[in-house]
Amino acid sequence: MPYASKVDKTMGAETVGHLKLLLETELGRCREDNALDIAMFLGVDGRIFASSIPNELNPREYRLLNLLKGNLAHICNQLSGQNMMMSVEQFEAGTVIISGVGDRAFLVFLTTKPVEITKMQGVLANVVTTAIVVRHLFEEKPVTPEVLAAYDEAVGAELKRLTRILFVQKFGETKEFKKNKEIETYFRQRLGSLIGPGPLEETLTLAYNEVGTSSAYMTRDHWNRFLRLVLEKLREIRGDTVADRAEKEWKTYLDGVLSSFV
Repeated sequence: MPYASKVDKTMGAETVGHLKLLLETELGRCREDNALDIAMFLGVDGRIFASSIPNELNPREYRLLNLLKGNLAHICNQLSGQNMMMSVEQFEAGTVIISGVGDRAFLVFLTTKPVEITKMQGVLANVVTTAIVVRHLFEEKPVTPEVLAAYDEAVGAELKRLTRILFVQKFGETKEFKKNKEIETYFRQRLGSLIGPGPLEETLTLAYNEVGTSSAYMTRDHWNRFLRLVLEKLREIRGDTVADRAEKEWKTYLDGVLSSFV
C-alpha cells in the first residue's frame, strides 16, 4: 500500500513576483472568460498594478484605451471621493466596465464588441467576483480553508485555482524543490555506488511507488519513509554491516538538509 501522506500542490504568493503573477493571471482569466479586450488593475492615484492587454491592439481598442486614459483623473476622483463601486459606460468605440477594489484601487475592463446592457448580468457578476479575488490577493491575505469558507463558492474556487496555477508555474523555484532535488541526487549516487545501476532503478521505483509521490514533492515524512525502504533493500543485497553504516551517514545527511534554511 502507498504511504498515506497528502501532498498539497497549491502555493501562496511568497514574493512580489508571485503576487504580480497571480494578479495578472486573474485579470487574464476574467478577460478571456468574458470575451473582454483589455483588463487593468489600478490605484486611485493612476498607478497600474497589473494588466492583461493583447500584444497588438486594433484601432478600436486603441481608441477606447485612449478614451479611458483621458478620463482616468475623473474616474479616480469618483472612486476616491464618492466611493463608486461599479460603473458601466458605453461609447461609440466600445464599453468600459469599472469595479472598485477596496478604497484605493479599481478594475477596468474594456471591450469594443457590441454589448447590450440588459444582457450583461453574467459578465458583471464575474467582474465582481474578480474584484473580490484581486482585493484578497492585493491585501496579501492567506488562502486557507478557514478563509475560503468565508467567501461564496465562486470566489473560494477561484482563489484555490490560482494557488494551484502558481504552484505549477513557480514550485521549481522554491527552496523545498531545490532541497528535494539535492536529496534525490545524493541518495541516487550513494545507493548506486553500493548496489549498481540495475538494482538502483528498481529500488528507487519501488520506494517512490510505496511512498506515493515523486521526489519533487517529498516532505520530511516522505523522505524518512523512503530512507527506511531503500535501507531495507540495501540490507537484503549487501548485508547488515553496509546497511548500518549507510543508515547512520544518510540519516545525518537527510536531517541536516531538511533542517537547513536554504
